[in-house]
Amino acid sequence: MKRLFTLIVAVPLALLLLSAPAAAHGLWINLNESYAHPPGHALITLGWGHSVPLDDLLVSGHGVISLEAFDLYAPDLKRTALEKPSPKQFEVVPAAGGLTVEKGDLAVRKLTLTDKTVAGTYQVACQSEPTFFTMYLDGKGKRKMAPKPMDAIEGAKQILASFKYQSFAKAYTAVKKWTAPKPLGHALEIMPAGDLSDVHAGDLVSFEVTFNGKPVSSGAQGMYYLTATSNTFGGPDGFFLSAYLMGGKAQLRLPTAGPWVANVYIQQQVKPEAGMDELVGKCTAVYDAASLSFHVKP
Repeated sequence: MKRLFTLIVAVPLALLLLSAPAAAHGLWINLNESYAHPPGHALITLGWGHSVPLDDLLVSGHGVISLEAFDLYAPDLKRTALEKPSPKQFEVVPAAGGLTVEKGDLAVRKLTLTDKTVAGTYQVACQSEPTFFTMYLDGKGKRKMAPKPMDAIEGAKQILASFKYQSFAKAYTAVKKWTAPKPLGHALEIMPAGDLSDVHAGDLVSFEVTFNGKPVSSGAQGMYYLTATSNTFGGPDGFFLSAYLMGGKAQLRLPTAGPWVANVYIQQQVKPEAGMDELVGKCTAVYDAASLSFHVKP
């Protein structure tokens, strides 16, 4: 078996994601369990931006992301569609002290156990709608960015970059016992290689990553890695853990207790020979992102 290396990278997380869309904004799911008192429940919120567990609204002045799917999966993979966040029109309300107040829907949903709840691992998953972003210079040479394909940009002096972006996110909750979750078939998917319900600070945690059903592996075609971040590690400076993906596997030793999010990004250049004829002229690259959220115990 090939040795898997774990790196602690002490640089701002945004530097890692400069090539990623939406100025390094990521999508993840926060799933907080409260099973101490019967009947027991779990709360769901969506995270969007940079800082775990909550950073920005899904619709704000810093960007907009819409969901294509938002679902709950039982241990047997039976699916229940969850109500998607409301894409309300962005609104800013003045507040005291020179602040502003913004309204938004972070998809707060409550899962409550009953006497009929089946034991096992439940999955909450979402995926964003495919979105185009184009960076360009306008007629006056001013740098701008628009959520459009490059062939829809009018009056551009120069197209700097244009990409298509889609993000996939998952989180788990184990009711009474952990059962190995099944893949959901996301284009880019992170799977735990062990029990994520009983991870403690200092534990080595392994993951498996597939892209279009095939293991993601670093090699001559590119270097791929899985990162993990937490508000308990790195803080506002955005330090993160990173491990190369080899044969579709990566592992990290997690140093602190609290909420963690693992991320993987895959970039592809748009080329006709890569089967992307429909994207030629619309963008220059395709970015897929995946996240897996979980909690580390003390």
